[in-house]
Amino acid sequence: ELWEPICMAGVTSHPAAPGMLVFSNPHTLPVDAQGNPKPGGGGKRQNLTVKLSRDDGKTWPVSRVLEPGPSAYSDLAVLADGTVLCFFEAGSGIDCARINLDWIEGK
Repeated sequence: ELWEPICMAGVTSHPAAPGMLVFSNPHTLPVDAQGNPKPGGGGKRQNLTVKLSRDDGKTWPVSRVLEPGPSAYSDLAVLADGTVLCFFEAGSGIDCARINLDWIEGK
C-alpha cells in the first residue's frame, strides 16, 4: 500500500489514538504494458500524498494528495495541538503544509 518511487518518505506517530501513523511520499509508479503499477520501478517524483493508518501501519485506508505536481522528499512533524506539518520538495523549492486529521480524511 505504500508505493515508493525511490524517494525519501516521511512517517510519524500521531497522538490522537494509539497505533495512529501518518505517512507522506510521492505516490506515483510507472506502469507496465497492461497499465498495471510496477512497485519499486522508479516512478516520477510527483503526486505527494499523505496517508493515515490506525493499526500501527498494517493497513493504510486513508490517502489524500497534498501536492499533485512535481514533489519529492518529505518529512512530517506533529505539533502539540495535533496539527501535522509536512515539509516537502515542491518543484524547485521547499514548502511546508499545515494539515489536520480532518483534512487527511477528506472532511
